[in-house]
Amino acid sequence: MIDLHTHTTASDGSLTPEQLVKKAKLLGITHLGITDHDSINGVGDALSAGEKYGVTIVPGVELGTDYLKTETHILGYFNKQNYMNIKPYFDWILEKRDQRNLQLIENLQHAGFSVSIEEVMKKADGGTPGRPHIAQLLIEKGYVMNIDDAFSSILLREDIYVKREKTTPKSAIQEIVKAGGIPVLAHPVYLDMENEFENALTLFISYGLKGIEVYHSDHKKEHEDKYMSAANKYHLLMTGGSDYHGDNKDKVILGGVKVPEHLVFDLLQALG
Repeated sequence: MIDLHTHTTASDGSLTPEQLVKKAKLLGITHLGITDHDSINGVGDALSAGEKYGVTIVPGVELGTDYLKTETHILGYFNKQNYMNIKPYFDWILEKRDQRNLQLIENLQHAGFSVSIEEVMKKADGGTPGRPHIAQLLIEKGYVMNIDDAFSSILLREDIYVKREKTTPKSAIQEIVKAGGIPVLAHPVYLDMENEFENALTLFISYGLKGIEVYHSDHKKEHEDKYMSAANKYHLLMTGGSDYHGDNKDKVILGGVKVPEHLVFDLLQALG
C-alpha cells in the first residue's frame, strides 16, 4: 500500500508525524508521503518514525498558489538529503503569513473581538497558524456557531479581512525545482472544475512541472483515466494519495486510494 499525500500536525492534520507513521504501519502502508501545507516541519520526525516502524517516508510539501480564480496546489517531493533546501522559500511564506495574522488579529481587536496572537499560536499547537485557527477561537469564545459563520460574518468583513499575498504556480514550481525536488500538480480535478485543466497543465509544464496526481480521494475512474492520458501525453510522472488529514477531519481514509506500486518507484528513481 502506498499513500503519497498526507498531512500532520505540522500543518492542518490531527496526527503528529510519529502517530501518522505508526498508523500507516498498522494499515500495511509501505511508502508514505508527508506533504504538509507550506511546511516541512514534520518531515524530520516522520523520517525518524519511518526508521522505527519500517515505513519508507517520501519527504514532501503541498504549496497553495493562486491561478486565475482558482486556488491551485502544487506538491513538491524530495529525497532525504535535499528536502531542507526548500526552507528559505517557506521562511518567506511564513513571514508574510505572520504579518497577515498580526494584522488580522489587530483588526479583530479594533472591532471588539477578544482574541490574541498568543491564543492563535496555542490553537495551532506547533503547526502553521492561520485563519482556521482564528475561526476556531471565535467559535470557542461564542462569537459564532461554526467555521462557515466565522468566515462569512467576521473574517471576511471589509473592516477585518486582510488580503493574502499571492503565491503563484510559477514561483512554487520553480522553487521546488531549484531545491532539487519534483513539482507535481495536486488533485487536478479541482482545477478541472474551472475548465482550465489543459491550459493550466501546459503552462505549468513550461514552468518546470514534472508530475500530476492521478489518484486522489476526490478522483473518480474517469478522472484517473483523463489524468493518466495527460501524463502519458506530456511525459509526466504520476503520483497518488489520499490527502489524509485525520480520522476526525473528514471521511478520507489513510491509504484508501489504490496507487499502483510502480509509481512510487518511478518517483523515487527520479528523486535519486
